[in-house]
Order: sequence, then structure tokens, then C-alpha cells
Amino acid sequence: MFYVEPKNFISAPKEKRMNSQFKIKFLNHLNKKNNKGFTLIELLVVVIIIGVLAAIALPNLLGQVAKGRQAEAKNNLGAINRAQQAYRLEEATFGALSNLPIKVTGQYYDFSDGATAASATGANQKASAKTAYDNDILDYKSAVGQMSDGTFSAVICEQTTNPSAATPGDATAGTATAQAACPTDTKAIK
Repeated sequence: MFYVEPKNFISAPKEKRMNSQFKIKFLNHLNKKNNKGFTLIELLVVVIIIGVLAAIALPNLLGQVAKGRQAEAKNNLGAINRAQQAYRLEEATFGALSNLPIKVTGQYYDFSDGATAASATGANQKASAKTAYDNDILDYKSAVGQMSDGTFSAVICEQTTNPSAATPGDATAGTATAQAACPTDTKAIK
């Protein structure tokens, strides 16, 4: 093994000593600068950027929440339409919601029969937003019917007006000669 004796700092030539002292002071200066935090302007810029991004994202987020809640009505009305078709095949008539072999409960919607009583040719139901969500989510209507050739027609209708506007009329149940149809202020969804 080799042993190297350290050079004495004081015995080094003055030029090298000054150069070494300059390096030490410079490194100390750099270390002090790294310990420094963010400036007020840097923090202000970051807060402004986050605020702008939040202002852009918040309306989109609220729209997605409403769409998620509305999925409850679409899914349940679709299940009701299918249950109506099964009930019609077994009983030779469409049934009231309470007579169907399906029970629907909603967290955001109340489900009920339409104004027209169920008959041998058709029936309609509706999903009305519960009072707490009345101004936030859309109302939905559904109708199902059996044509004279034996085929079923079913439709789910979504409100096209503002949720706080008057509730649209009921969907038209299908008949032997006409398919189920949406009322005014609604559109058929797929």
C-alpha cells in the first residue's frame, strides 16, 4: 500500500493558495444559493396557473357528475322496457310498473307509470329527478309497444330543455300501427 502524505495548505505557493481560497468561497456561495426557497413571484405564478386550470376543469367535472347521475335513469328505463316486453309475451298485455317482474329504486330519480294506462299495445314510464336534483339532471321518458306484425318498438327519451324548465309530456306508447315515440322537448337516445 502506498501512503501519500497530505500537502500542507500553508506551505503551498501563494498563487495556488489564492486559487484554492477562491474555489472554497465560490462553492460556499453556491451552497448558500441552493438553500434559498421560492420567491414570492414564483409562488404567485404557480398559484395563478393552478387557478386557471381549476376554472377550466371545474365546469367539465360538474357536467360529468350530472351525466353519471343520468345514467341511472337510462339504465333503469331500458330494464323497464325489456321487462315490459317479457310481461307482454306472458300476459298478452303490457303492465303497470308495479306488476312487472322487476323492481327499480333510484337514488337520483323517481320511476313511475306514464299518464296513459298500459294496454295490450303499449305502455309508457317516466324517470323524474328527485327534488334535491331537480335543477341539475334531466328527466327521461320511455315507451314500448307491439306492432301488428308482432315486433316490439321501444324508445327512451331525454329532455332537451334546461333541467329547471317544465317537465316534458309522456312518451307515446306504441300501437299496432305506430312505433313508440318521444314527446316534444325530448330526443330519442340510443
